[in-house]
Parts: sequence; structure tokens; C-alpha cells
Amino acid sequence: MTDPQLYEKAADCFRRAGLALDAARCYRLAGAYRRAGEQYAAIGEYREAALDYERSNQADLAAWLLAHRAGDPAAARALIARNTSREAGPTLHQRLALARCAIGDGAPAETIPPVIDDVCAELSDQDALYDRFLEEWAVALAEHLRRYDQVALVYAASVRGRRHGAATRWAQWALRVLGTELIIPAGTEPVRQPA
Repeated sequence: MTDPQLYEKAADCFRRAGLALDAARCYRLAGAYRRAGEQYAAIGEYREAALDYERSNQADLAAWLLAHRAGDPAAARALIARNTSREAGPTLHQRLALARCAIGDGAPAETIPPVIDDVCAELSDQDALYDRFLEEWAVALAEHLRRYDQVALVYAASVRGRRHGAATRWAQWALRVLGTELIIPAGTEPVRQPA
């Protein structure tokens, strides 16, 4: 066995034992950066998680963690700048992270609807592949601002796009945050499972 394989086996053992920090360190030494990032994120070490997510080519997730969880808009913007195509511009994920950065820097809540509108367009497109991060991050952004109207728009778009479990997630959110039961008409759940 090579050293990376041994480190990964050790990390698996630490993870099963509930020792996430030791697991994360071993996954990192094994070069299993995504798994290291998951372990660091699970224990609230968001800067370390972001480092490993970037190493595993998940820079958008790293930027979101820095902006939303670590409260470090400057680091998130720098990471996005390093990982954005000049020709194509920021991705929708990056735009959500940048919106979270702007809010973290004190921008008014009115700055988020354009990115939420674009997320809703993507989620409501039944032909687009489902991306759980778009829904999750848009909801987190709107919820952070207490813009529950925007949260409802995101979930409604997911329901229109026939995203698996969207109606259930919306109902659970309404019960948890608003303390009210939400009834969504039958027949809105998708027939196809997420990819």
C-alpha cells in the first residue's frame, strides 16, 4: 500500500470513530481533498474546508463557505477572482457567493433579487440538470436577509421545475421558519429522480 492509501484508510477509521479533525487531516495527506473539505466543514473549520474544496476543483463551494459560513467576503472574492473565466464571467454559483459577500459588507437587501431571479429561471427549467447548491444557497441568502418572499420564489421555481422533494423542502421550511403548515397542490412532485 502507498502512503496516500494508508492515510485514506486511517481517515476512514477516524471518521467512523467520530474524530472528524483527525479524519480531515488524514484525507488531506492522502490527497482526498473533497473528503477533507467535508470533514472540516462538518466541524465548522470553514477556512480549512474552503482550502480543500478549492484543491478539489470545487472553488464555488469554497467561495460560498468563506462568504456565508466563515464571514470572510474578501477571501471569497479573491477565490472567485482566481477561478472565474474572463470570457464567461462569474457563474451563477459565483454570483450567489458574491451577493452573499455584498450582504456581508452591508449592501441593502434590494441587491439580491436579480441573482435570485436567475436562480429561479434555472430551477424552473425542467430540462436543466438539478443542482442542489443553487436552491440551497439562494434560500440561505434570502433567509439571511429575512426576505421570505424570495425564499418562496426559489422553492416555487423548484416545484415548477419538478425538482425531486422540492414541495417537501418548501413545506418543511415554512413550518420551521414561519411556524405554519404549507399546502402545495398534489401532482407537483416530479416523476424523475435527480442525477
